[in-house]
Amino acid sequence: MPRYHFHVQVGDYFIPDRDGVDLPNLRTARGSEAQAAHASWKRVLSFIEALPNRTTVITDEAGRIVFVLSV
Repeated sequence: MPRYHFHVQVGDYFIPDRDGVDLPNLRTARGSEAQAAHASWKRVLSFIEALPNRTTVITDEAGRIVFVLSV
């Protein structure tokens, strides 16, 4: 199963996801199942949800960017 990493950029702060999470495919990595599967990020994500100008960068296990979401 592929491993995806969810990195977060908020202003000048970059929060790397060093562990990642195994998900069956990219569609799952982009959906709500990813947040549920990646429980260790729940507290971080709930904190940064209220922050403006945040970007989530999803990379595959080789470090290639597969999806970027800016809010």
